[in-house]
Amino acid sequence: MTARSRRLRHRPAAALGSGGELLLAAALIAALGIFHVWSRTRVVAAGYALADLQQEHARLVAAQDQLRIELGMLTSFPALDQAARTKLSRLGLAPPDRGAVWAEGPGRPRGEPGRAGVDGVGHPPRPAEPIVGRAAGAGPAAAPLALRAGPAPRRP
Repeated sequence: MTARSRRLRHRPAAALGSGGELLLAAALIAALGIFHVWSRTRVVAAGYALADLQQEHARLVAAQDQLRIELGMLTSFPALDQAARTKLSRLGLAPPDRGAVWAEGPGRPRGEPGRAGVDGVGHPPRPAEPIVGRAAGAGPAAAPLALRAGPAPRRP
């Protein structure tokens, strides 16, 4: 081995000249370029995914609005009344004739004077009031008073 070959073999990388620096700079620029292209493709893919999600959101909002409208229509009184009449007619039932059902409230009975505080006249109902129609002082197990038998009396 000659002295010159020994000197070239043990030379540090910085002493190689601008060839090594140029190669290192080119590798760094190539890595930055690859990173830039990769990041741009990720941004474009995320943009497409966002557009798809926005379209799906708009479709779901429109469907929700349609369902709210349909719910409002189905829960309206005419729709419920029609559905009940249809279901009852399928079962062979019909609504009662007008005037066949009489409802009596807690108010003063007709033809009799009201007794304030006793039959519902003069005070609002309360949550823990006793059931009207049970024998007085008999407790909760008392049997209800006799129910009206026969047809309802005609009111003037």
